[in-house]
Amino acid sequence: MAASAARGAVALRTRIGRRVAFVRKIPWTAASSELREHFAQFGHVRKCTVPFDKETGFHRGMGWVHFSSEEDLQNALQQEKHIIDGVKLHIQARRPKVLQGGQTSDEEKDV
Repeated sequence: MAASAARGAVALRTRIGRRVAFVRKIPWTAASSELREHFAQFGHVRKCTVPFDKETGFHRGMGWVHFSSEEDLQNALQQEKHIIDGVKLHIQARRPKVLQGGQTSDEEKDV
């Protein structure tokens, strides 16, 4: 029973993880709402995360944009230039984390 629940969680994480864009070079003047507004032109944005530095109060210049579909993500990736506040953003599809033994976080461990 627990194994099937674990497989379901891995499958869900795999489906969701593939629709995430990692964005770098976000200008410090931009908020997550501006990032969401910019990427909404390529499809429905489910979530936009921009982590902040507790010491400085500014965001760290990077973030993640979660799209509703793979097609929306691909639409954003195909655009050559993403510019917010005069700064060109760097965008790429989120890569799965690599764990020990070359296994990715989106793969189920064999027990």
